[in-house]
Amino acid sequence: MLSSKKITINAFSAVVQVVFTALLYFFLYKYLLATIGVRQLGIWSLILSFSSIANLANLGMTSGLVKFVAEYILENDKSKLGKLIFTSVLSMSFLFVSLSLIILLGAKFFLQYVIDEHFLNIALEILPYSLASLCINAIGGVFTSVLEGYQKNYIRNFIYIISGIIMFGGTVLLTSTYHLKGVAIAQLIQSGFIFFAALVFTVKISPNNQIRYWKWHKQSFKELFNYGYKFQFVSISQLLYEPATKLLLSKYGGLVLLGHYEMATKAVNQFRALLTSANQVVVPVVAEKAKTEDSSFLQSFYIKMNRILLLFNLPLSTFLILATPIISLLWLGSFNFDFIFSMFVLVISTFINIMCGPAYFSSMGEGKLNVLVIVHVSMAIINIILGIILGLYAEGYGIILAWAIALSIGSLVVIVNYNKSLKISFFDIFRKEEAKLLLVSFLIIFLNILSYQFISAERNSLKMILGIFSLFLYLPVIFKNENVRQLISSIKK
Repeated sequence: MLSSKKITINAFSAVVQVVFTALLYFFLYKYLLATIGVRQLGIWSLILSFSSIANLANLGMTSGLVKFVAEYILENDKSKLGKLIFTSVLSMSFLFVSLSLIILLGAKFFLQYVIDEHFLNIALEILPYSLASLCINAIGGVFTSVLEGYQKNYIRNFIYIISGIIMFGGTVLLTSTYHLKGVAIAQLIQSGFIFFAALVFTVKISPNNQIRYWKWHKQSFKELFNYGYKFQFVSISQLLYEPATKLLLSKYGGLVLLGHYEMATKAVNQFRALLTSANQVVVPVVAEKAKTEDSSFLQSFYIKMNRILLLFNLPLSTFLILATPIISLLWLGSFNFDFIFSMFVLVISTFINIMCGPAYFSSMGEGKLNVLVIVHVSMAIINIILGIILGLYAEGYGIILAWAIALSIGSLVVIVNYNKSLKISFFDIFRKEEAKLLLVSFLIIFLNILSYQFISAERNSLKMILGIFSLFLYLPVIFKNENVRQLISSIKK
């Protein structure tokens, strides 16, 4: 019962944080488009992805921290927590600073091949700020991971909400004077706030975390490394997705398409985070229950996660597809084809990716990382090879399709593998209620296709209004759902 309440509170706070961040990014990017333009926004996107290569230094440690903190809390030896925290902070500091310096030294050589020479100096000017932000975020990630391990995600989410306000305010104040450099400085200030706030809450949350107990511990490093070196392959592969896709887009599609793709990615990622952040709170729960419960608990827990996730994922994905033209109009001021195409492709592939969340995070909680390593490495390879092939024939649009195909295939493999490990089938998870939801989705999409066929192009506003109102067909199915009634009851309590 206590775990159920914690999950509900953490998931609800995660949703609030993601919704707030999505609104913040909406106004932030609209402001940046008006002040610095889409080309400089494309440069900002490229530098973020380039500097994120420093995440190679992570060694999967922050992912392991959530699992080990949850397990250490069950043990009698509470002194291990302070040792774990300090060992992680020291390791992350050394690794991230070292790799960031290497990237900084080699940046000019690599960036000259992918950025127009007119914008190269701007890119090199903001790179140090981006790398500094990344290092501070990485070290601060130790403390936010500790909060997750304590199942205090709501504190972390509150910190992120305040940091978003700081980022937005800093950007508005600084871009008028420093232009793109002002955005980089604002991000650095945001990172510093997250670091100090998470540190304070980590120390306050338990007497075992106080700084006087912080010591280097060789055994803690070994435990983190043994878990993390496998997850590092996952991290390396994940880091190759975004930089590889954006570098190929810059080459085959140009900075304008890259800028519009960046905006579409932000929109879809906020939608994805809405559900994956709520789902991610199960990692410490699974880590704890895997040691104290039998396999039947994990089976029933996994089935329930999938049913609840589909209940939100399917309507929200449909809504995002229908709302894409409106988002383009409000955000960009026109029906931009680059943006709309990117959104449609990303929403469909992200829907599949979100549905692998229960399998993915449960595998992390149980420490079953082999399949995740294989899947992520394969996705990185498929993305690059397919991107080069499709880029030659379909230019920038081919690059976007390549990423969507790689993401969808990898997600399906994770689902099938975890179902097999729990000895459950697809039909054990989904019932008639989920089938009704799927039928309603097809009906809504069909009605909207008809509206675009039979209503003239001059009446686009009417098409969009009909599209949004057609979503009300979901309501009878959703509110009759048993899981929704239980969820509403839990939130009220």
